[in-house]
Amino acid sequence: MKTDPMKIPDLLAEFASKDITVWVDGDHLRCNAPAGALTPEFRDQLRDRKSEIIAFLNMAAATVRQQPAIVPLQPHGTQTPIYAVPGHDGAAMAYSDLSRHLGDDQPFFALEPPGLDGRTEPKESIEDIAEYFADQILEFHPMGPYVLAGYCSGAAVALELAQRLVQRGAEVRCVAFFGPLHPSTYRTLPRLLLFYATRQVSAVAMHLRQLAKLPSLEARAQYITDRLRKRREGNQAHLAESRTGEEPAKGDPVLARRERLKVAILAAFRRYAPAPYSGRLCLFLPNKAYLRSGTGPLRWLRVAPHAEVYYGPKHCYGPHMLQEPYVPAIAELYRQSVRKSERAFF
Repeated sequence: MKTDPMKIPDLLAEFASKDITVWVDGDHLRCNAPAGALTPEFRDQLRDRKSEIIAFLNMAAATVRQQPAIVPLQPHGTQTPIYAVPGHDGAAMAYSDLSRHLGDDQPFFALEPPGLDGRTEPKESIEDIAEYFADQILEFHPMGPYVLAGYCSGAAVALELAQRLVQRGAEVRCVAFFGPLHPSTYRTLPRLLLFYATRQVSAVAMHLRQLAKLPSLEARAQYITDRLRKRREGNQAHLAESRTGEEPAKGDPVLARRERLKVAILAAFRRYAPAPYSGRLCLFLPNKAYLRSGTGPLRWLRVAPHAEVYYGPKHCYGPHMLQEPYVPAIAELYRQSVRKSERAFF
């Protein structure tokens, strides 16, 4: 059977989404999976790509031992490596689709903030998070060059990280913001309400597009039923929380750590005041409508007035811009920015 050509990080992320655990034991690859999760296709992947998976896990383990913040999504290639800060949930794998679409010649490393591993505590300021990342990047890849990226609230960390790396003599060729959120949006209540209201409108539009793609009335009815069921389950969980005063994450240490990290990062984000930045900054927005989303993306021009702005297609759904089916367009925008830089250099 021919195996799926997806990259090893994406394959492992797919395993993780099914609660399938894979680890290396000497020269052997071990696996633990819930009943029914290990499908024949997954078994084929484990068998046919055993050596690739072992090599990747060994490399990742070595990286984690030395630099626990650095998650290698695509460690090889000749392009300037990207070090990418995730949003406030700290989910490094949120970049896996973008890494895959940028190709095998683009090294791509996601950055996992402290507080998720169960051994470290969340940092209390954007400056502290940036310093934590800077120490590990400089040890892992001394002096660069680098491209730094930030998604949503991670844009603030990426900018502060660039400032600190440059101060320490490293070469930062570009800072790339993907769907950036500006700290001022969390300080003004009307803008915050507009931000959340716009996200709800965008979500409705996305569901309407999904319904239009379905082939029959039955399929559309099933889609609506599924969405209503999920919403009802979410409302019930929220009601149970309000009655008991307990968080849904209680009992699951991973979810509890993620929720704690999210609260800490958003608090730090609200307090952050970005300083002027003279280096190259590129803003990748899902589309032009994003300017009215309440996220204040162009406010970043106050600290980087020469920043380049790139817009994705109209249909791009902002909260999922780094996921399928929207990510190919975003990857192409990034390639455009690289070509523009190369033309300017030569």
